[in-house]
Amino acid sequence: MFKKIAHCYLKIVETVCVFLLLLILACMCIQISCRLLTIGQNFTEELSRLSFSLLIFLGAPLALTEGADIAVDMVVNMLPQAAQRIISILVSVLTAVFSVFCIRSLITFTGSNQGVTAVSMTWIKMNWLYYAFMFSFGCMLVVSIIKAGAAILGKPQTMDINAEAKEKALQEEKEVDLGI
Repeated sequence: MFKKIAHCYLKIVETVCVFLLLLILACMCIQISCRLLTIGQNFTEELSRLSFSLLIFLGAPLALTEGADIAVDMVVNMLPQAAQRIISILVSVLTAVFSVFCIRSLITFTGSNQGVTAVSMTWIKMNWLYYAFMFSFGCMLVVSIIKAGAAILGKPQTMDINAEAKEKALQEEKEVDLGI
């Protein structure tokens, strides 16, 4: 049940991240075209910057879940399995604490930032962006708690939401290689 909910959520986040990436690409194409035609516009740069920020913050829990976050683990990998497990739990707890601090700071920030809009697109309230960041840190908090629990129980700490598609592609590749 929980795994199904997490899978559905992560698929939605992945779709939103792909949409944001395509929006950034569209903004870049519009900006290049406008420069070539010497048309003045300034919304594309701000929209692509806001989209990039959302992409990073909404994609962070997805990367953490899939184990695609950046980590320097050369020394950790040389340690015994028990020490690796303890360090993994510690990292997950520190990530959860960091997420709580960020959520608390964003609550304070959004309270003092009422009515502020984007510079070139006044219909975008900046608090909308900060609420998305708060949601992202909430998801990071949940993911880090789950990862700490999985490390304590000795279970896998990552979840590949595209595992079925990868398995199907691998099976199809084997069938093609065999000439079936």
